[in-house]
Amino acid sequence: MTSPPETDRQYAYFRAVGEDDPAEITSLLGLEPNESWRLGDVFERRGHSFRRRSSSWKLNSGLEDTEPLNLHIDTLLRRLSPRRDELLKVRVKFKTQIVCVSHAYQSFSWELDFDAQRSATALGIGFWIDAYSFGDHHEEMVELREQLQVRAEGST
Repeated sequence: MTSPPETDRQYAYFRAVGEDDPAEITSLLGLEPNESWRLGDVFERRGHSFRRRSSSWKLNSGLEDTEPLNLHIDTLLRRLSPRRDELLKVRVKFKTQIVCVSHAYQSFSWELDFDAQRSATALGIGFWIDAYSFGDHHEEMVELREQLQVRAEGST
């Protein structure tokens, strides 16, 4: 395992999730995603293959993770606001969200700016918040459980 960074990190990105082809989003918005995949696409994690359970289209803010979360959100909203009509068409087939991510040493407390809430609502965009503590060993525990399960299955 790698050691955590020395400072808290925050970032946000826009995503659209659904069952249809994410290329439709690229076509409608006229923006290239930073990452996308289709329902059923195969991907690997820790040597195991899985299939995607949904399609996804992701647009990063382009800012460093040392910048404040509200700046990431404002940057995304400025990029997306001129495409309001197209976003509302995307919203028909895909769930659209700004995903806010925080990696913090102690606690995470944050207030979403009311004007940003209003702008996102006008664009049909919701919010998803992921907060992680560097003191939380959840990922390490999941990996250890997976290793124990593999060993238990292999020994029978």
